[in-house]
Amino acid sequence: MTNSVFTVVWDSPRFRQLLASGMPGPALALVRKQMGLSQADFGELLHWDRTHAGRVERGEVGTIFDVRELVRASDALGIPRSALLPLLLGDPDAGTIDGGEGEGVDDVDRRQFVQAATVAVVATGAAADLPWSDPIRVGTGHIAYLRTVTQQLWEHDNQFGSGAIVDFAIQQYRLARRLLDHGEYGVRTGAELIAETGRLCSCVGWLAHDSGMTDLARQRYTDALLLAEQSNDDDMMAGALGGLSILTTDRPTTSREPVRLARRVTDLARHVPSSRLNALRMAREAVAHAAVGDRQEFERTMVRVWREADRGLDDADDPIWLHFVTPDELHAHEAKGRKLLGQHSKAVELYRQNVRCSSNEPRDEASYRAYFAVALSGLGELRMAIAEGQAVLSLLTGLVSSRRLMQELRPVRAAAGQVSGDEVEHFRLRFDALCGSAVGQGEFRRST
Repeated sequence: MTNSVFTVVWDSPRFRQLLASGMPGPALALVRKQMGLSQADFGELLHWDRTHAGRVERGEVGTIFDVRELVRASDALGIPRSALLPLLLGDPDAGTIDGGEGEGVDDVDRRQFVQAATVAVVATGAAADLPWSDPIRVGTGHIAYLRTVTQQLWEHDNQFGSGAIVDFAIQQYRLARRLLDHGEYGVRTGAELIAETGRLCSCVGWLAHDSGMTDLARQRYTDALLLAEQSNDDDMMAGALGGLSILTTDRPTTSREPVRLARRVTDLARHVPSSRLNALRMAREAVAHAAVGDRQEFERTMVRVWREADRGLDDADDPIWLHFVTPDELHAHEAKGRKLLGQHSKAVELYRQNVRCSSNEPRDEASYRAYFAVALSGLGELRMAIAEGQAVLSLLTGLVSSRRLMQELRPVRAAAGQVSGDEVEHFRLRFDALCGSAVGQGEFRRST
């Protein structure tokens, strides 16, 4: 991914143009290719062989002009039924949907299809969460699709944050749940479906948290726990518990819940050979100790973190969602813990190391600078904090979209009321304007 705009294919001009031109097969092919599915995978989703799927994509057969088949195909690929409207309301000059002179059999079929589909799509567009009228037989194509979606979501979030993808992610989780709750599958496929749904669910939990949807994040992490229990998957359970522990360690607390959750995650992860994963989970446990004011346990746990990191953090077998775990990320966790313990000077020095790194992804750059700004404000370095806050706002109006990072800056905004000057006033105005806009709230931004 080369930019922060996550454009789903069915929201692209090309997809809408193909539909308006009466070419749903090629339009579906665009979706298939973005999701990394082969024609064989696509065919399996709909119980077609690869040859038939290819002919449908090339527009050589009229299968897709059966209303039920088109709706079934869009459901299987996770395409909202409302996205089919360009086919119904397209430019009459763009293709063969219109009823012009000299229309052939195919044109009549398509015109009749449009009349029927107008009723079907509009009537069902608002009911996208309902089960299919006919259960779908879940196969390896569905499993591959969910795995690809989850990986794409993590890749985008690692670079640019959650804001442009959270709605899409929620929609894909609904699709996975419908497959799980209403699909037909055997024992082996069912186990794979539970696993991929659980991994997607944890991903949605993080994206919701990063978008400021705390209640939804907790719901999704809880769902992931239930799925992990069904599949007896300790790794998935550790991931979900880790997500819940993040929700409890944003600020000092008298509750021991952060520590209980973090320690359970560490216990579950003991058998995992990944140094990246173990270092991350220990770092989160250290922050949990800091959140409850236990400095001694924080220091002990951070020693274990760096001992684990010394084993190496570059295992090629680590999943995509772990690739953000670097020494800088572990320093950020340590700095967060020190800030929670009131050690603002040490936190500032650690964050300063992070922001000096020239290889940070845009998302990491925004995160580290936001944390740095807050630590500076805690130290009383208000003008420096505001300067860093300005840099964060520039990233949040450009490449990065994260409601959570906007919320992180609130202490800096509060501190800005204690000093005066043009730069300070500029920061206050920018921050207030962004808080009232759609930035970081999970809206798709269309590319043109």
